[in-house]
Amino acid sequence: MNNRTVLEILPQSVTDFFNEWQLRIFALLSLSSQIALLLLGNRRKYKAEKWLRSFLWLGYSPEDLIVAIFVGILSDCQGNGENPSQQLQAFWMPFLLLHLGGPDTITAYSTEDNELWRRQIPQRLLQFGWAAPKIFIKSWKGKLVNILAGLMFVAGLSKSGEKTWFLKSGSRGHLRKPLPPVVRRPDVTDSHVPSISSDSTPLPDSPCRCPGHIYTAIVLEPEGNRPSFPHIVFGCDRPNRPNYAAFTRGYDFNGAPGCHCSCPPESEECEIVNIPSPASEKSEKVIIPSPPSRNKTIPDADLLEKADQFFPKFKGLFADGALYWTDLEQSKSFFQNISSAEAFQVVEIELGFMYDVFYTKPVAVYDEFGFLRFINLLVSISALLSFWIIDKHEFQYVDLIITWLLLVEAILQEIYCIILMCSSERTENWLNKRKKTGMTRIYQAISSCRVPFLFPDKKRWSDSMGQCSLLSNSLENFHIVVWNMLSEVWNFCISLMSEMLSEIWNFFSICLEDEDCSKNSSVVRVPKFLKILIFEQLHEKSRTASNNKKTKKFSAHKGKSALENMKCFSELGWSIGEEFDENILLWHVATELCYYADLKRNSSISVENSNCKASKLVSDYMLHLLVNCPNMLPNGMGEIRFEKTRDEATEFFLSGNIKDKIQACEKLLQVNTKNRQPKEKEEKNCMSVLFNACLLAQSLQLLETEMEWNREKKWEMMSDVWIEMLSYAASQCPSNQHAEALGRGGELLTHVWLLMAHFGLTEYSQAPPTCNRVSLL
Repeated sequence: MNNRTVLEILPQSVTDFFNEWQLRIFALLSLSSQIALLLLGNRRKYKAEKWLRSFLWLGYSPEDLIVAIFVGILSDCQGNGENPSQQLQAFWMPFLLLHLGGPDTITAYSTEDNELWRRQIPQRLLQFGWAAPKIFIKSWKGKLVNILAGLMFVAGLSKSGEKTWFLKSGSRGHLRKPLPPVVRRPDVTDSHVPSISSDSTPLPDSPCRCPGHIYTAIVLEPEGNRPSFPHIVFGCDRPNRPNYAAFTRGYDFNGAPGCHCSCPPESEECEIVNIPSPASEKSEKVIIPSPPSRNKTIPDADLLEKADQFFPKFKGLFADGALYWTDLEQSKSFFQNISSAEAFQVVEIELGFMYDVFYTKPVAVYDEFGFLRFINLLVSISALLSFWIIDKHEFQYVDLIITWLLLVEAILQEIYCIILMCSSERTENWLNKRKKTGMTRIYQAISSCRVPFLFPDKKRWSDSMGQCSLLSNSLENFHIVVWNMLSEVWNFCISLMSEMLSEIWNFFSICLEDEDCSKNSSVVRVPKFLKILIFEQLHEKSRTASNNKKTKKFSAHKGKSALENMKCFSELGWSIGEEFDENILLWHVATELCYYADLKRNSSISVENSNCKASKLVSDYMLHLLVNCPNMLPNGMGEIRFEKTRDEATEFFLSGNIKDKIQACEKLLQVNTKNRQPKEKEEKNCMSVLFNACLLAQSLQLLETEMEWNREKKWEMMSDVWIEMLSYAASQCPSNQHAEALGRGGELLTHVWLLMAHFGLTEYSQAPPTCNRVSLL
């Protein structure tokens, strides 16, 4: 029996249809995926919906495969190029190569795509250097359509190379590269006092330029009867014999009275002396005023400018890069003198810039890529007008429709990207630095073109936090257990099918760490009072942490510092152990028990006490991270502990026929814990923390009776503990997980982490350098 191929088995009509439509189908698939990515690619910046990420994955992942199949089929079908349809289909190829570059709204689906940017190079070399020229030569007949194909081929080449460049820019290796030094001479006539210039470059007038050395200049205003010249301290970050003689020769004061030159010992550290001016001696804190807004048409222009200044210095944190101590001092001095709303807004702008670096093409009007947008638009319009005038009677109607769609989509995509580029925050900041009324009017006109349902909102993140309650899960699990008693076999089959589908879903990388969020969690907005509490605690720690040793000490606190400050560590210190996931579960259950117990006694507590509401919100958020985003927390057995604790609570509720939270809290608070010590368990391998959580809740309630605390003081202590746990989790979360969180709407944990870095509460910082110095007094 002769072996036959599948196409030989199928009817001739089916084979003919497949041969005629295969190129058309792949061209339409590429076109539709391009439109989907264009309209939805940037919306995951502020939307955390699972369906959106899945839809984007379906449009992003197969694009290279579609183009490869299209080029392969087209290469086989070209023949001698006499068929007019084949010539027109060859004209489609540059558009699919243009689609490889993708829209500006998405370049990477995840941060791993940025790390694989090198794979793009050989693929593009084969596509643009071999396959495409081969098809172009075979289909060349000297007609206008062939010339147009060459024109669009150049546009596709620039677009594809542009995507590779932006993928490289978002890789960790590129982010780790140090920034070039900024040359800026200290201005002794500045109105701020004290004026500190911490630039890491030699001064322009300095005759000494030791290779490889970084110098800092600190300019302090004179006061009293001192000479009228400033007090300048020069420091070098490397004590490798800088030429101080040449340094001092460049600053000749001609024997001015009161001048004294001293050289401290070699081991002395370079130190910044904060000398207030006479006008500010009465005040404890020197407030550095923000620069006046230069462009009133741009909202939050001052904060936008500050965020743009900080972003290049702090973006290295996402690649575990260290911060210069001079940059930290500048950041601390700014953030310690602004409000919580302004601080979080600056952080939001910076993280918005970081999202653009990781997942989009951060094109600006003033750079070369912004200029390319207008060039590509002109090329696309020229191709459309030229195709309009050529003779098209020999082409099939269906092929003409697809060609028109490709041409119109290319033009609309460039217009869409230009509107996004011209109305972006980078362009706003650029306009803010220039007093050009005409350009501002153009910006306003372009920004007014952003139709809400076609363009993404100008939101910087979702401004939401997940919420997960162990008691709610246990009570839901209670109903599931009752149902399982009635239909065990049916549920077993359903669960088995669910696991199989979940494995397939996970295999294709569609789901991320928080895909179970819809099952176990809800989402709420981040309230302002919670941001204020977080800011106040970090602000206080920043003022207390004077060196790296204290900074690391504060970063390692998981609630211990809050208990010590409230003088209750001896009573509750046992609940702050080494296992962070166990601490979260303990305090989460105890917080829920106290919350609903106090809520029953006073129904208005949830409205009046901000510390109570903050404790409940952060408690549920930390459990959400433990259950749905475990990779963002330190390594542990949190998921196992959660399941064991939930199962024990479910059994407890089943035995007592408990069906609501208030009743559940009453029963748990009545558990007898007098004859047992903390951390004692019936079984050595027991992972449940339910009993210890009940003991902790009872200890918290006893603070009101035995230590004569009022309810507000108790919740103040609990909110301090939870914010300290939140800060610890933020500092311990891997930087790549913070980057991944930006691609699914953002996490409050990431905002706290960057805010801590701005306050100097980060381990990724350089200590003030040990150096020699010359002090001219």
